[in-house]
Parts: sequence; structure tokens; C-alpha cells
Amino acid sequence: MGSMLALNMCEHTGEKIAGYELDAAKGAAAKAKAEAEGFGGVFEAFSDVAAFVGALKAPRRIVLLVPAGKPVDACLASLRPLLAPGDCVMDGGNEWFENTERRAAAYAEAGIHYLGCGVSGGAEGARRGPSLMVGGPEAAWALMKPTLEKICATGPGGAPCLGYFGAGGAGNYVKMVHNGIEYGDMQLIGEAFALLTSTSVCAGDAPRTSGACAAIFDAWNGGPLKSFLVEITGGILKKLDDDGAPLVDKVLDSCGSKGTGKWTVKEAAEQGVPAGTIAAALEARYLSSLKATRAALRGSGQTGGARRQPRFAAATLENALLCAKICSYAQGLALLAAASESHGWAVNVPGVLACWQGGCIIRAALLVDFRAAFEASPGLENLLLAPPIAAMLEARAQRDCFGGHTYKRRDREGTCTTDGRLH
Repeated sequence: MGSMLALNMCEHTGEKIAGYELDAAKGAAAKAKAEAEGFGGVFEAFSDVAAFVGALKAPRRIVLLVPAGKPVDACLASLRPLLAPGDCVMDGGNEWFENTERRAAAYAEAGIHYLGCGVSGGAEGARRGPSLMVGGPEAAWALMKPTLEKICATGPGGAPCLGYFGAGGAGNYVKMVHNGIEYGDMQLIGEAFALLTSTSVCAGDAPRTSGACAAIFDAWNGGPLKSFLVEITGGILKKLDDDGAPLVDKVLDSCGSKGTGKWTVKEAAEQGVPAGTIAAALEARYLSSLKATRAALRGSGQTGGARRQPRFAAATLENALLCAKICSYAQGLALLAAASESHGWAVNVPGVLACWQGGCIIRAALLVDFRAAFEASPGLENLLLAPPIAAMLEARAQRDCFGGHTYKRRDREGTCTTDGRLH
């Protein structure tokens, strides 16, 4: 990812770029890639940290993209004796916000600026334009902003997907919440796929295939659910293995987590903010990793022979997924608001949503509506309270499809129940 961001800088900043990599072979590969793309004259790779720092003009601006935790501390320890007051280091990893604040305080003693920046978009985003969420001293932000504006993604109307969200670890916190929402969104999509493949269009028919589900996700991506994650889900479901079978059908149903989801749930508890969708998504990942236990439990169950496949309408699921997706964002944004007040960051929610409208993993058409809601009501306590968003969720009769719920009608008194679509 670091080499991809370096290539992005080579292409868009108009400056000469130096890269540092402990592994000389990886550095050479990055140099070869730059040359292949026509940037050999503006990029140089170093495997010696002193030579790397010596190649930079003062005030030096350094972007770190290394694994969070101890590797960052080790890198900063090697850099500090070589830097001078006024230089700036920006950590672009998924770091715990308190670690960023600790490091910033230590570097400040030497007069060196330190920023924490959330970077979203993966390797492809780093190359073509990521979403960037920055926190730290304003002087450091002023130093880095001109460069970051040139390499970030753009949203609707060409606005940069770049935001400064306050002092300390504010940028890391915004990225943490971004990832928490991403956890929720991905789990919801996974559960939607599981429901589609375990049901059929008509009762008694064979369950939907991965190919049929791909067409459904493609259709959803043409409506209110339009988003990067829904878009790539349709593409993933079309991907075939070497033998012509759907690749997704061969993927092991087990995954891990890198920590940002856990941090989000921990912070939600600390701030007293309900974040049920995100917490359930994290627990689902933990459950998925218990592959052997799940297999043993499945083996101990009694089988009843062939089961009649229930019928389930994709349109019903589309509505449910839309409502759940909105709730995932609402939980994350409520956490951001609470933490901003608690830490004195003054995080601007419309600014966060603008930052997420391009380049990042959770970019979605809905963000335009979310941003408009907060701009129309600056003191909005929760996204779900905005009238336009509440209107999207006004589908209470759909609850009856999932069991013995009742609903009220607008044209008569009393409660009603209706035979749903799930049989």
C-alpha cells in the first residue's frame, strides 16, 4: 500500500518522492514499478533510513504506512534523531487513537509535528485516490494539506475526500468508526446473501445460485443501496474458479479481524452509545473463526431429510438491507458525535460524510442524503431522527414478514397482521 501511495504522489504532486523500505528487494520492486509507469525520474527508494531522511527537503514531510503498534514505535525511534524542529511525520495506518496522542506528545517535545491520518480505499485507493481523515496539530495540518489535496479521492462535484477533524487522535477515531460501519455493512451483505441462497423465488424450488444472487446485487446497486460494497459483491459472485464453478462457493466460511471493529465496539461501550449492528458483526467474525466448533455442533444435530425451500422475495430483503444499512451508519455517526464532545474535537459530521463520499470502502449513494440531513439540522442528535431518513425507514408493515408482528394501518383503527412472504 505504501508503494501505491508513493506512485500516487509521483503522479499528482509535482514533487520528487523518496521512499524508505527495510527490505531492499521490496524497495527495488517499488522503484521498478515507478520506472514502468514513467516516474523513474521523480522516485527514489532507500533501505537506509539516514540516507532517506537526507534526501528530503526541510521542513521534511514523512508519511508512514507500516503495521500499527510496535512497528510504528520502532520506525519513529529510528527517525527521531534524524529529524529537526518543524519537520512533520504522518502515520497513515489503522492505529488506536490514544497511541497517536502519546506519540504526538513525545515528538512535540522535540518540536516535531505528528499527525494521525486514517486512509481508506485499500491498495487501489492509495494509487488512484484514497479517502483521508486527519487529526493532529493545526500547524502540521497546514503543512501537509497542499500535498494531501492532490492525492486524495474526489466526491460528487469534485470536492476532495479529505478532512481535518481536530487535535490528537481525531483522524484515527474517524477512521476507526468508518471501519466499524464497514464491519456492519459487510455482515449485513453476507447475511443477505445467506438468505438468498437458502430460499427460492417460488416455494419448493431449488435455492438461488450464486449467479442468480449476483444479478440481484447488481439490480440493488442500481437503486437506493448503490454503494461500493454492494457493487463489488455482485462482481465477486460472478467470479469463476478455474473449473468454471463460482469461486465464492469454495471460500472457507471463516474470517479474522484486525482490531478496528473491536475498538469501535469498545468505544461505543465507553461512550454509552448503542452500536448493536457493529457489535453483532464483530461477534459474527469471532463465531466464523470457530470453524471446528461450528462443524462439531452441526454434526451433533438431527437431520430430517430434504427440506422444502421457503420462498422469499428479493424486494423484501432489499428493503430490510436498506433499513439495516442506515442503522449501521446511524450508530457510527452517533458514536462520533459523542466522542467528539467527550474529547473536545469538534468533529463536523457533514465533513466526515463528505470525506466518505469517494475513495473509501463505505462510500454509498445514501451519504448524500445523510449529509443533507445533518446540514439541514446542525444539532441533529441522531441520523434516524431526520425526517427524510425517517421516511426511508417508514416500512413498518414489512416487519410482519418475519413472524408474528402486528402493524397499524393509516386507513383504519386497531392492529393488523398479514400472511408474509416467508413460507
